[in-house]
Amino acid sequence: MEKRATQDNYEDLVDTGQFLAVEEVFAERRTDDPTEMVIRAEVAMYFGRLHDAYLLLEQVMKRIGEINLAARFSLAKGRLALLMDSEDNAQTLLQSAYYFYLFNDEPYGIARSLVELAKVACKQGNLEQAGVHLAKAQEQLEGRSAKKAEFLRGLITSEQAAVFREKGEIEAATAAYEEAARILKTYEKGRHYAQALLGTADLKYALGEYQDSLDIYKEANTVFERYDLKPERADSQLHLATALLRLKRFERAEKLATDSREIQSGDPAGEGSALAVLATLALQQNELDEAANYAKKAVEQADHGHSAEAKMRARIALGQVYLATHEFKSATETLQEAIEIASNAKPAAKIRLLDLEATIGLAEAFHNLDTRAGRTQLTRASEIINTLEDAWLGDEYNRVSLKYEEQILFTDDNRLVFDGTQLPRWHEAKRTLEGFLLRNALRQTNNSLTRAARKLGVSKVHVHNLKKKHDI
Repeated sequence: MEKRATQDNYEDLVDTGQFLAVEEVFAERRTDDPTEMVIRAEVAMYFGRLHDAYLLLEQVMKRIGEINLAARFSLAKGRLALLMDSEDNAQTLLQSAYYFYLFNDEPYGIARSLVELAKVACKQGNLEQAGVHLAKAQEQLEGRSAKKAEFLRGLITSEQAAVFREKGEIEAATAAYEEAARILKTYEKGRHYAQALLGTADLKYALGEYQDSLDIYKEANTVFERYDLKPERADSQLHLATALLRLKRFERAEKLATDSREIQSGDPAGEGSALAVLATLALQQNELDEAANYAKKAVEQADHGHSAEAKMRARIALGQVYLATHEFKSATETLQEAIEIASNAKPAAKIRLLDLEATIGLAEAFHNLDTRAGRTQLTRASEIINTLEDAWLGDEYNRVSLKYEEQILFTDDNRLVFDGTQLPRWHEAKRTLEGFLLRNALRQTNNSLTRAARKLGVSKVHVHNLKKKHDI
């Protein structure tokens, strides 16, 4: 009887989000009780130890003798399958868990099963079905105010925010993420809370509110670090690094991206994504050789894994490097590869954003090779951008569109060409010519301000001022 009471206590702690407390108890306790082993597997999944969870559940599989254990086991096994990207298997297991809990008339179990089924539907691109599952999960909690009900409400609201984001409903997504973070900060304070924070910060970033996103990203990082959730922390650091990049705070961004790369060493997707950010940082600081080195390594790393997102990020970074070095044919080939990867990937907001970025970059590359093809890519980009929210990509789209209006071309052999039939505005032509001359003078003199000034026939002070003006 005493043993059963202890198990009930563990279940209650897990069901109310107190994973850290259970983890500390399990560190000093061993048992072969099947119910407790399922709970151990749930805790292992929470802390990212998927192989440990798998081994525990395999040991339980042949010892299931009653429906309560079958329900909890099916739910845990389904969640593990989902985390391991086995969606069909996850759906079968989670539906079994749902029917077990339905047979037992256990509202919390029904709600938990529906939340996980909503995640499956969302990953499959079936957003309407995901919304239906989440609404039904909420119905199971009506009139309930226990801690486990509140914790579940936080999880449901966080998943609803993710669905809103996938639909492009930014205001609804922001409100839902903020509400989820409020609930989860009270009842859990761990992984799920930090993920809600990350969702909120990502939306701030998408709206161009980079400064406002920083503190939220930092808080998420702190929680991931406290719970020793290394992959999540590394990913969150890349998000923070990208926001800092937009604010031109390169030194701090580089440190975070480098740390993220080290944490994810051996993980092709994670390391590839970190290298892509480092390539972009180097490119923003006009360190072209370093940027090219990082970008090529990013492609190499990402291609060792299965993540479409990482493969696209790496190719976009490399394509941008080719654009900066006026290797336009290589840029078009690399960016077309990124777009092809998107066409074969599962539909998701992150993939669509990367598809948009690659398409804008491709339009810019074609501007110097085939303007008709470039205009086709711009049209495609305009269609994608209408379904998404990203302030920086909106600015990039406008910048490249302006090039087509003004007809200022850079050729593969590093020549600047103005189309006399479609003259650019005076100030834009002057700005472009200044940048072209300055970059080439610095490249030819190994970045010597004195020799570049001599080559251009101006003062060293004037060259220094032009560098600041053009952010070179």
